[in-house]
Amino acid sequence: MAIKAEQAKNQRQGLFLAALICSAWIATLVVSMQINVHSWTTSGILGLILLRSFLHTGLFIVAHDAMHHSLAPLNEKLNNNLGKLCLFLYAGLSYESCSKKHGLHHRYPESAADPDFHSPQNSKPIIWYFRFLSNYLNWGQFCTLTLVWLLMLQITTLVNPNAFQNIIIFCPLPLILSSFQLFLVGTCLPHQKSKTEPGRQLPRSLSLHPLISFAACYHFGYHLEHHLSPNTPWFKLPNLRIEPLQRDRAKIKHSHYPQRFL
Repeated sequence: MAIKAEQAKNQRQGLFLAALICSAWIATLVVSMQINVHSWTTSGILGLILLRSFLHTGLFIVAHDAMHHSLAPLNEKLNNNLGKLCLFLYAGLSYESCSKKHGLHHRYPESAADPDFHSPQNSKPIIWYFRFLSNYLNWGQFCTLTLVWLLMLQITTLVNPNAFQNIIIFCPLPLILSSFQLFLVGTCLPHQKSKTEPGRQLPRSLSLHPLISFAACYHFGYHLEHHLSPNTPWFKLPNLRIEPLQRDRAKIKHSHYPQRFL
């Protein structure tokens, strides 16, 4: 009963935050398509780009919780449908494909069977980033994105003569920034091998204050905590935060991953 009550509480909070993120994403999209960029200051445009990027990342984080069945744990259909919606809005991604690859990432972290794995001999971040993108975004999805943006261009042109500039500035650019944010905070920094940790089996966590952690990538930087408790929703990860001196004990205690990551 206690577990069910906790799941119900997390579900209410998770769905509320998901609705907030999605609503803000839609609102900023509508605003960004209507504004005259020539009448805005550079700082105003940059601020809206960064806000759109942050909310775009939020879409992926919501879908990521859905992959772990922690978005709506008491309603599998709702959980999966919201995950599909958020991934489509994010970049036309396939929920089934991403879930399968993410499952491999959790079962075989930092190994050749991990889709996000990088060889220590080929660990340059820029190469790793493009390999990371190629694992999730294929030409079919890129064509879908292009068609969606062209459709948006046709609609936006009716109310904004600068529609093309707005589409470029506020659609592809936030997506690129968001993808790099997810890669840097959620993959590169936590999973990058170093000469001092050649045999490390678990990812590291970033030592960030919870407020900075939220701003950095919705607590995705608490990556060790996430791998040790993958069913914990993103907004509860600060509660699991492990202090640096305790991490070695946690790595020993949890040296084996659960067979079922979802």
